[in-house]
Amino acid sequence: MARHLHRYREIATVLTRHGLYATAVQAGLGRWVPAPVAEGVDETSDVPELLVSAFEELGAAFVKLGQLISTRPDIFPEEYCNAFAKLTDSSAPVPFEELEGVIEADLGVSVDEAYAWFDRVPVAAASIGQVHRARLHDGRSVVVKIRRPGVAAEVHEDLDILRTLAGRLVRSSQTLADMDFTRLVDQFSASLRAELDYVVEARACEEIGASFEGDPAVHIPWIDWESTTARVLTMEELSGVRIDDLEALDAAGIDRPVLARQIADMFVSMVFEDGVFHADPHAGNLFIEDDGTIGMIDFGSVGRINETMRRRFATMVLAFSKNNPDAITRGLLEIAPARGALDRALLRSDVARMTDRLDGSTLADIRVDELGSELFAIVRRHRLSLPPELVQLFRMLIIADGLGRKVDPEFDINEALAPLTERLIEERMDPFAWAGRLKDVAVSAAEFGIDLPDFARKLVDRIDSGTLDVHIRASELDPLVARLERTGDRLVAALLVASMVTGGTNVLVAYRDQLGKLVGPAIAAGGAALTGGSAYIAWTSRPRRRR
Repeated sequence: MARHLHRYREIATVLTRHGLYATAVQAGLGRWVPAPVAEGVDETSDVPELLVSAFEELGAAFVKLGQLISTRPDIFPEEYCNAFAKLTDSSAPVPFEELEGVIEADLGVSVDEAYAWFDRVPVAAASIGQVHRARLHDGRSVVVKIRRPGVAAEVHEDLDILRTLAGRLVRSSQTLADMDFTRLVDQFSASLRAELDYVVEARACEEIGASFEGDPAVHIPWIDWESTTARVLTMEELSGVRIDDLEALDAAGIDRPVLARQIADMFVSMVFEDGVFHADPHAGNLFIEDDGTIGMIDFGSVGRINETMRRRFATMVLAFSKNNPDAITRGLLEIAPARGALDRALLRSDVARMTDRLDGSTLADIRVDELGSELFAIVRRHRLSLPPELVQLFRMLIIADGLGRKVDPEFDINEALAPLTERLIEERMDPFAWAGRLKDVAVSAAEFGIDLPDFARKLVDRIDSGTLDVHIRASELDPLVARLERTGDRLVAALLVASMVTGGTNVLVAYRDQLGKLVGPAIAAGGAALTGGSAYIAWTSRPRRRR
């Protein structure tokens, strides 16, 4: 803490000045400031609004954290998400003289040697870097993103501080503990540290570009690696009409219904064909070029979703297409396990109320934003742990749906999702898809076999202690039940828990000797499943051809 002493004082002062003294105290910063008299601050103002104004003053890391909060309605209440959505990453430009040294240090030559022409006036300025137009010596037009001097050190310091503050807040607030706020800050920290490195963004741009290679409808900029480093990013300049400039689109003769469908197809393809997608497709990042091609820029926020998660998300899509609350509940728990005790009956009831409000609609009738809002509310209410990549996916689909409807009021993103649903139904019977599922089951079975001896040993130790009143915590049962449920045998899980709880000490004592016999077969079964599954996968594996 000593090396960050000045910054701790500054954060405490800013929070107090914005009427958040209680928050400063809760975060362990009360020692740095006297009890408040914050002039000009309305003490009755909403805390979310006060936090927004404080985060704006505290700089890049806090602004980015606020923006993250605005995208997590599965964790934070609606009023916080709405308030933090007002935060923008724009910032006052840095004089070019301060950036010139960054270019020269990283590229090893002067700006005029690196580029045939360089516009010293920025076209955009954000908290981490700013963008300038330039031209390479071969005549190609580019944009150059340059990281602000000293911003990396400032962000790293604030991230260290935020980790400490998050730990204190979690210890003093059960609500934040239930949110697993420390883990959220850790994920945010890793993401923001990566964002400081422009090489990461450049590689993501090329990865998505490779997915659309040969597709005339989509234009992803190329990277000039000779003038790209961790602090300097040089990429092709794209130009055209902003996708939300409807008058310009009409003047250019763009068929807006066709364009809206192309947008949807583009994002659905990124997610379900390649598993890598642009996670922030707002209107400022999409341009329509003269020939109608969709140009996409800014790959600082990229989402990734693996095959397993795509399959689970597909299960949810299929469950919604059938308007089946039981299947939706099961699918939801597969992608978002509970962070604590779970009332499954209440969860199923909430899901059923959601499907009732959909009023028997087909998948094509469901609006993504309404569905997302309903799902996030259920996830938050039942303290389910939705993976960050799925949050990014839902957010991306909501943004894409909004853009499509702005371009074409009759647009329905589910027209792009419908063929996917049909394909998923076919792939459920694909032997190669079953191979992947068999691998998951085999691994879960093996893990169960490994975990069971330790669990059984705990039970025996309790009996040997001479205490007949055996207490079994839900937290101790949860890992075992999770292992069983992932193998698909929920009946076995239910019977196991019921026998442990209702049978009590007498059952445990009676079958004490048999516990040892149970361990061996469980391990053997897990090992056999893993061995057989791995052999089958090795035999059937082949490169998948993109459809």
